[in-house]
Amino acid sequence: MKTQEWTVSDTKDAKYLGIIEFQDETGEWHDFEMLRTKKDSATPRRIVFGGSCNVGFIESGYMEMEDWETTDEALQECLSDLECYYNNGDLHVSRIICNDRM
Repeated sequence: MKTQEWTVSDTKDAKYLGIIEFQDETGEWHDFEMLRTKKDSATPRRIVFGGSCNVGFIESGYMEMEDWETTDEALQECLSDLECYYNNGDLHVSRIICNDRM
């Protein structure tokens, strides 16, 4: 996992992208709601993943998007890293940054 320090994402004006669901190698299902933040002067665009409950969206992690990257490409990369995280552990992911909730 990246050594970048965890920072919560500003999801106030984020676009809801839907749910990503996948099954790990042990047969357990995982699903995450996906958001895309807007780029501002302080932070690049992010794909943010987590879940919603009665208090709102609870962020599990994010992946910073490259300037050239489309949303679909970023979602595919994020899914790939999430699958790797659950199948091989956090030391094998390349782009996602997770909090302790994962």
